[in-house]
This record gives sequence, structure tokens and C-alpha cells, in this order.
Amino acid sequence: MKQAKFCIFDKNLNIMKKYFKFITLVIIAVQSLSIVNAQNDSITLVGKLSLTGLPIHDVWQYTDQGTGTSYALLCISTSGLRVIDLSDPANPAIVGTLSGSGVSPIDIKTWQNYAYLVAESPSVSGKIIDLSDPANPALVGSFPAGHNITISDSGYMYVSTPGIRIYDLNTDPENPLLVYTESACQGHDISIIGFRLYDFSWNCGTRIFDITVPDTLVQIGTVPADIGTNHHSGWPSTNGNYLFVCDELATSIENDIMVYDISNLVAPFKVDSFTDPTSYVHNLYVIDNYAYVSYYRAGFRVFDISDPTNISLEAEYDTDSSATGPGYGGNFGLYVFSQDGNILASDEGKGLYIFNFSALTGVKSNTLEENIFSIYPNPTSDLLTIELQNKSFKNVSLKIYDSIGKLVREVSLTGSTTISTKNFEQGIYYMILESESLSQRKPFMVIR
Repeated sequence: MKQAKFCIFDKNLNIMKKYFKFITLVIIAVQSLSIVNAQNDSITLVGKLSLTGLPIHDVWQYTDQGTGTSYALLCISTSGLRVIDLSDPANPAIVGTLSGSGVSPIDIKTWQNYAYLVAESPSVSGKIIDLSDPANPALVGSFPAGHNITISDSGYMYVSTPGIRIYDLNTDPENPLLVYTESACQGHDISIIGFRLYDFSWNCGTRIFDITVPDTLVQIGTVPADIGTNHHSGWPSTNGNYLFVCDELATSIENDIMVYDISNLVAPFKVDSFTDPTSYVHNLYVIDNYAYVSYYRAGFRVFDISDPTNISLEAEYDTDSSATGPGYGGNFGLYVFSQDGNILASDEGKGLYIFNFSALTGVKSNTLEENIFSIYPNPTSDLLTIELQNKSFKNVSLKIYDSIGKLVREVSLTGSTTISTKNFEQGIYYMILESESLSQRKPFMVIR
């Protein structure tokens, strides 16, 4: 009798597993479909500086206090730093370059008229650049290597290595004074808001410190990482009650973005998450009710976080439609704190983008792109119809990728066509359609 019950339970368990798998696919599909809906008119491409083929990484902004002119500082790991004049954001122009002397930056921050650069390699020291003359940036100092840096308003530089190092920049910005060090966790990225420091430390989770005394760390809380997840970067909500965490290494079924209630630092808990199985997430910044995210191959994304327990994708701009599937490349860095409301985005193989998001300025932007095509039915099991919305488009190509970025079908399209999906495995797929001047991508789901 016990054995019979076990067999029935085992059978039901298999059914439940299949049901759970299907529900998981539906949830992912709904989130993927919301990505398409996010291609709306709230993002405007203001300007672009093409630097095709260069290994571009982080971007930051520097404003010359004497002239009031703002510059984008673009990190290129193989050829140093580019200083880009933003006086005319529609036409950004390189005015200064610094290369050689071991200048191979990945990440960058500024303090007064100095830029501080770090590379991921432990063998490459951090570099200090004098920007007094933006057209002629000068290498004036160095400090031990680190993965990333953050500089507080009080002039202290926090370097994420294994652990955290604190340097005082106030006495001599060209010769930072080491005032504190600890190495309890691996460390990866640091965010500072007010007197709180958030240390995102991979599987060690996120450690939260009080830095009222800037040369000392007083730990006041920890947000543990769930099993199999990593805390790569993040930012708190404006009121400090929630923490948004990115997992750069998330797989197709793991959460890219996790939201934690940290109103009680003794007992933080997860309240929401977002998963995109087609891309990796990188860095996130919060301004009021929106989170601005560099999402690698998916491009620049904006999330509505007005309800932190139910975040949603508000808008996106794919900076490189040729880069698809989970992986690196695409939008690496963002700078979202410009007084003019413009957003700087660095694309690893394309260059610098300058965007405007209407929620930052209160001005409604022009349409990002028109709806090029429709697909139905979605989800599908056997047949899928693709129909052009504008028959005037010429030389249209269609590519279909699976959830890990493998190309599974490529066809030319005129008007409409119907393709068979009988040989497709159950799961999420991504369709990219390109014409002579436009491109658009849409997800669809195959069910069995």
C-alpha cells in the first residue's frame, strides 16, 4: 500500500514538474513580451559618437568648473582615455586623448579636476589623470590596482579589490593616502549614497556600511545572496528602503535584477525580481521612480520602480542590434546624473550614445522607432506568421535565435510569411528583423 502511494506521488510529481516548467516559460515569456512593449517614445537618441571596433568600457562625465563645459570620459581598454566635448550633445567630439604608459582603463570616476581610472587586471595599477586642460589630459599619479572605484562627496576614494581600500584625496589628490583596508569578502562594486556604502560582493551578498566617519567602515547590515546567485552591482531606492541588485552571471532561469526590502537591516527580504533569458545585465542606477540599467547586448533599459514590489520595463534602446543572446558586448556603462537630463551610454563595440529619457525632463520625446512587423499566434506550437506593417521596407532579413543566442532560422521577407515551428524545441525564441534603415526584435514562445 505504501508502495502504491509512492508510485502515484511519483507520477503526480512528474506532472507537476512539467507544469512548473511550462509556468516558468510563460512567466519568462510575459517578461520578454513586456520588453517589446517597452520600445516606446520615452527615449530619444540625442547624439552618437561612432568608435566602431574598439574595446570600450565605462563612461563618466566631467564638468570643467572654470568654463562650465561638460565632457564625457570614455574608457578604452587597449588605447586609454577619450575626452569628448558635450557642448553640442547632438554632435559630440573628441578633444583629448591619453594613451600609453599602462593606461588601459575599465572603470572611471572623478574628483575635482582629476579622473581616477582602474583596470580589472591586478597587474595594472590605477591611474590619476589631471583634467585641468581637457584637450591635454595628463597622467600625474597612480595607486594600487582595483576592480572598481567610488568617490564620496567628502573626497574619499573607495576601491573595490578583494575587500575595500579607502584613500583620502583631500590632502593631495595626486598622491592618495591609504587610510583603511579590509578583505572579509571578494568585493566587486561599490555604491555610496549619503553616509551609506553598499558593497556588492558576489556570493558574499551585499554588505551595508555606515561611513559617517569617512575613513572607517561600520557594518550595519547584510543582504545575503541566494544560493547560486551573485551580487554584482546595484543601487538603493531614493528613500533607502529598497535595494536593487544586479547579477551579471545570472543564467536564463535566474534573476537578473533582484529587489530587496532593507527597511529593517536586521532582516532584509526579496520582494521582486526581473529575468531576461536572452541577455546579461550589468550596472544599475536609481533616480526617483526609475532605474537606469546597462544591459549589455539588450542595450540601455529603463525600469519603472514606483512600486518596488512590482517593477516593470518602461523603455529600452538596443545600442547594438547585431549582438544577440546572453553574453558580453553592447551597453557597458551609463552616466545618468547630468544636470541637463541627458544620459551617456557606452557601447563596447559601437561608441558613445547620448540619450534623453522623457521622465527625467518632463518633455515628451519623438518616437524611438516604429513597429516594423507583427508576429502571431504567440505563443505558437506549429506555425508562426510574420507580417510587415510597412510594405515599403526593402531588403528585409529575418533571423531567429534561441534563448542561448544560437541562430536557428534565417529568411528573407517581403509582405508576410508563415514558418513552421514543428521542429523547434519548447522555449523562448528571439526574432530580429532588419531593413535598410531600421531593426526591431521580438520574442515569441513555442509550446508543446
